[in-house]
Amino acid sequence: MYPVTPNETSNLTELIPLQTLFKNKKVVGMGEATHGTKEFFNMKAKMFKFLVMHCGYRIFSIEATFGGTLKVNDYVLYRKGDILSAMKGMEFWTWDTEEVRDLIEWMSTYNDGKPDNEKLKFYGFDCQSFKGPIDALIDYVNEFDKKNLNEFVKGFQGLNDSSILYYYKIKPGNLQGIAQIHSIISFLQKWFQGYETLYIIASGRTKFELAKHNIDNLEQTILIKEKTERKYDYIRDSCMAQNIKWIYELEKTPVFAWAHNGHISKVPSFLKISECMGGWLNSIFGTDYYNIGFVFNQGSFQAFYKETKKVQECSVPKFEKNTLTNELSLAGIDAFFIDMVTSNNKLFRKSRKAYWIGAGFAQEYWNRCSPSLIMKKQFDGLIFINTTTCAIPINRKLMN
Repeated sequence: MYPVTPNETSNLTELIPLQTLFKNKKVVGMGEATHGTKEFFNMKAKMFKFLVMHCGYRIFSIEATFGGTLKVNDYVLYRKGDILSAMKGMEFWTWDTEEVRDLIEWMSTYNDGKPDNEKLKFYGFDCQSFKGPIDALIDYVNEFDKKNLNEFVKGFQGLNDSSILYYYKIKPGNLQGIAQIHSIISFLQKWFQGYETLYIIASGRTKFELAKHNIDNLEQTILIKEKTERKYDYIRDSCMAQNIKWIYELEKTPVFAWAHNGHISKVPSFLKISECMGGWLNSIFGTDYYNIGFVFNQGSFQAFYKETKKVQECSVPKFEKNTLTNELSLAGIDAFFIDMVTSNNKLFRKSRKAYWIGAGFAQEYWNRCSPSLIMKKQFDGLIFINTTTCAIPINRKLMN
């Protein structure tokens, strides 16, 4: 058991005893028990900083649209553009927080004055958007082949609404919309095949591969939309795992992956009926994949509140039926890390209840957010935080 201080993100000395756990891994996945907790976000930022400073990591990845994060990557690498605009392109309100912004700024500052091969990079690995990939492809052609931009953009005429809402308009029964997107993907594949040599000369191979991967991302997105709802999670999680594998093979260096507990887990949680992203990563990387879950005893967090249909601060009390976190709280330590690979504690081998909340929440049903989980099967490491606070959303009106 290693005590940690989640909201103190500069002093990394408390994590040094964990160096041997992560030094030779290829992917470290870090979860979260809600999509809006300050302590979870700050602890993950702290862990990434530690991996950078003490274990040689330089690739950060997150549960956000691949194409939508490329502007953040440009900001991290070259301070190109505006950080708030770049973050908005990620298309996930969950990451539009001061904690994530501060981490991006830290990454950008770290990169100042460093050669390109030592710089940190920022990627998304999700595939739930048509807008992110298309915007990224247009940006690439605009930068490296401006004279053909108008002709290129004509190829998207079938996709007459590239807003984020368009993703939700495409249903398995919308045959016309699905056919249009398949046609666009075919157009893109032929375009990039035809211009491959010229584009590699103009932009370099890495930027070309990053741009072209948006086409693969579009294929993943339409694959999700074509299938029934029952298969949605199965396809999405397998695609996300493949994207992390692709990032690892592109960069040839370890990857830090940020997502919900339910995605980084090695076995399906109560919410999933099929393999999750962590299970796929475990199949791909074996023991070179190390995942860390989060649990908490009580506290507040940011979520989409179903009563008001708004993102707002929510909270849950200490719950007597949460048999895992109740026992962990008896240690009398506010927050701590446990390596469950080496732990022999029977608590982690038995089915125990703990809070498990996603992006949405209904206050009257908070007691239903405590499934029974066998932590030893799901995670290699576990971080317990006794009392949580809400992540701080960026107030764009005050900052503009």
